[in-house]
Amino acid sequence: MSKLPSFPPKPSGQPTSTPPLSPSGSLPRPTPPNPLGSLGARFGAKAMWEILPMTDMLLSFELAAIAEGLVKTFDLPTNAPPVDAFLTLIEKDKAFTEALRERLDEDWLRFELHGAFLVYNWRDEIRQAVNARLNAVKAPPTYTLVRDPLFTLNVLGRARTSLLLATAPLALERPFLTRSLVCDDLRLAKIAQGRAFTTEFLIEPQEEDFEEEE
Repeated sequence: MSKLPSFPPKPSGQPTSTPPLSPSGSLPRPTPPNPLGSLGARFGAKAMWEILPMTDMLLSFELAAIAEGLVKTFDLPTNAPPVDAFLTLIEKDKAFTEALRERLDEDWLRFELHGAFLVYNWRDEIRQAVNARLNAVKAPPTYTLVRDPLFTLNVLGRARTSLLLATAPLALERPFLTRSLVCDDLRLAKIAQGRAFTTEFLIEPQEEDFEEEE
């Protein structure tokens, strides 16, 4: 007759307990933690958050910055505001729009970009926050204003909400092109440095008034 294997004795003075079995005969599964903590446990609770730039280096994209470039690049009339003339031309001239789309696609593919880029609406809160942070670390409170027409149009036309995908199709409708966006991605910064740009103050410094002594 074979003997059953023996088990080590339970340590004395340490009571043990076994969780009750579920009706199916297995131990109950632990309850996963609430990802929102105590906030999510409250019925009807709402969580709100906001995306802000992670670095202090900002690129700005807007049509106003490329107004002169639009006139030179697309031979726009000089007797009308450049931005309005450009948007009107896109809306009324289908041949021009298709030619522009092909030109922008070709220029965008040259960059050989991959992945996604975070973009942000250029709001005063971002301007103030970055300006305060740069002043605190004794860095120049400036940003890069992109003035290259093709680069700017590609970013404005391909960004969706707060995300710019490298493979996003081009949208040339007015609501897309009239936005003012900023980005802090180093990949786009490298491209901007090889194109037309200017360095601008986040907040224009105020000149101090000195009273003349009599």
